[in-house]
Amino acid sequence: MNNSTPNQETNFFELNIKGLKIPDLSTAKQLTAKLSNEPGTVGLVMPMNYDLQLAIKQGLCDEDGFGKKYLYMQSLYRKAFEGWLLESTNLKDFDSQLKSSDLSFAPIPEDQQSFYQFYSTLDLHFIYLCSNIPIERLNADDLTLLQSKVESGKADISPELTEMVKRTFSDVLMAYPGKGDDVLCGYGYGGDISPNRSVVLEINNYNFDEKGNFRDVSNNAAREEFMEKLAEDMKNTLSEQIGHRVIVQVGY
Repeated sequence: MNNSTPNQETNFFELNIKGLKIPDLSTAKQLTAKLSNEPGTVGLVMPMNYDLQLAIKQGLCDEDGFGKKYLYMQSLYRKAFEGWLLESTNLKDFDSQLKSSDLSFAPIPEDQQSFYQFYSTLDLHFIYLCSNIPIERLNADDLTLLQSKVESGKADISPELTEMVKRTFSDVLMAYPGKGDDVLCGYGYGGDISPNRSVVLEINNYNFDEKGNFRDVSNNAAREEFMEKLAEDMKNTLSEQIGHRVIVQVGY
């Protein structure tokens, strides 16, 4: 076993890996920023469960916050996990149900998307992962594997990487390691709560036209009812397919 932390010799600022989409550094700093106490302000992610001090200890970043090294490794983990999720479940079918519905669901424009949807690699119209991915929870061997893949300059997902993600996602994606599996935790800022150890997805729909007005108001209630039923079906089907609790939130 390799008990050393990944080395930091690679100049990650020079990397530009096709197939990996990472936040800019100013955005990345908000992943560990404390919430403002001013009314009406929110943080970039919820729950606020990234552990900067652990990431520093693991050799993934410094006191300035998450840099490109962390972000590329995290993005590769996300791509591997979401790729496995697509291959192992009926996610695409559920997304297609929304796209083909006669209720006229509309995808959220890119400039209106949440952090989670914008950086999703699922390539779906309405569904995205809402769980954070604190890779600092991985052990040294798993981090070394991630780093070596990033250093290769390619975003290909190897069987070895997929197996690592399958083995670790339950611990990496859970809200808080120090809490019980069934403790309810907040996800997002719509008041949604989910069990601590769960994979949290969200389905969303854009209710505005190009002028910013509510569109097709007469169908709003029907669309909400459709999404709620779909979310319940997704939760049950996906949980069974991956052998792990999946929660599906509905955004409005």
